[in-house]
Amino acid sequence: MLSTLTILFPVFALIGAGYASRKAGIFGANAAGELSRFVIWLALPALLFEIMAKSDWQKLFQADFIMAYTLGTFAVFFLVLLWRLKKGVDLAAASIDSVAASYANTGYIGFPLMFLVFGAASEIPTAIASIIVVSILFGFALILIETVIHASLAWHLRALNVFKSVFKNPLVLAPIGGALFAATPYSLPSGVDTFLGLLADAASPCALISLGLFLANASADQSATLSQARKTALSLTAAKLIVQPLLMAVLVFYLFEIPTELAMMAVFLAALPTGTGPYMLAEFYRKDALITAQTILLSTVLSLLTLSLLLNFSPIPLT
Repeated sequence: MLSTLTILFPVFALIGAGYASRKAGIFGANAAGELSRFVIWLALPALLFEIMAKSDWQKLFQADFIMAYTLGTFAVFFLVLLWRLKKGVDLAAASIDSVAASYANTGYIGFPLMFLVFGAASEIPTAIASIIVVSILFGFALILIETVIHASLAWHLRALNVFKSVFKNPLVLAPIGGALFAATPYSLPSGVDTFLGLLADAASPCALISLGLFLANASADQSATLSQARKTALSLTAAKLIVQPLLMAVLVFYLFEIPTELAMMAVFLAALPTGTGPYMLAEFYRKDALITAQTILLSTVLSLLTLSLLLNFSPIPLT
């Protein structure tokens, strides 16, 4: 548990730093939104481009692992989407909630935790999981949200506007650009690589501080809305930390022929807490980010227990 806490501590600390800074008056009420815009338009696109541009696609092509992880991720997404729609939530907000229940924090928590548990062999599976959640899941949610925004148009105009809006989005353009660059025989010039690296390194810290700032603003609201948001966030957290890893275990151990160690990696990756992606999505589309913010916080705190239990009861000896 101590090792898990050591890895999770910076996440808590950055959220806490943002929260304390807002409460102390260091940042104003608009700071969360301004910082999140920096992440959305500069830092996160740089990170997505780098992930795709530097991926070794031959090593990344592990068909069974890709199919299992994609199926497990989207199964939870659609289960939560149906539940939220049945509750009367509009498709755009339901899509963001569904991402919050299925979007693993592979970047900030996944890479260090997986390396600690499985060693260097975990790098490629973690990279695969990152691409699935950060690019494919994220992109699919963007399409659903854009469909709602343009719902009043005729179907052909709606499709055209959705296509234009999605492909003008920096969170879609960046990974596509990175994938196209990866297909060339070239390497990034050192200056460009350094520039992108500096921006990419800022993505997670700034997103977490922005999250803390947002939670500090929201904490002043003691209304029924906040109480209901916490209840919903707890349900989304249960889907993320319990349903998703259990479903992934069924897929990798019973449905697909995946080696035991690689199968356990998939389960660990599915058991990671929610990343900052859905919060950035809510901020980008000016949707209520309270549920996603609470889900990120709750899932990160509770994952200390669930990940520790997973470590203790793993069927294979771990490093």
